[in-house]
Amino acid sequence: MKRNLLVLATATVIGMAASSAHAHHSHPYFYDQCKSITIEGRVESVQWKDPHTVIVVRLDDGTAYTVDWNGLSALTRDGVIGPAKAALVFGARTAVAGNPIRSTAQIREHFPDYPTEVNPKTVDPRLIRRVGGSWSWAARPLQNPPDCKGN
Repeated sequence: MKRNLLVLATATVIGMAASSAHAHHSHPYFYDQCKSITIEGRVESVQWKDPHTVIVVRLDDGTAYTVDWNGLSALTRDGVIGPAKAALVFGARTAVAGNPIRSTAQIREHFPDYPTEVNPKTVDPRLIRRVGGSWSWAARPLQNPPDCKGN
């Protein structure tokens, strides 16, 4: 009985790790790591949640961008959550540099059953900062940066 539970537990952990690794390694299929954009505007809303925190930044021209950031658990674990919540309040002037989301067609080349249309104004942040220098966050450098020659 104990052996069966051990086998089941081991299989569950391996399955979860594989699923997590697949999701992590599919990230370049969703965001174009060979392109970078920078936006600056005011925080309209923040949803502190897992698996991703979502920040809406409205530019001066009225365009709203969605920033698809780390999840609440990761931000808490990394000690970022407190200062981030203090800095990213409604109306705070914020700059974000990151990678734009790929088109739905590009994503479906790798995931044919991808169920929804993407918001083309979505950014995977590499840097988020409160304008004025009171707070900033930067992603860790990519371990395996893409080869962007010819892009």
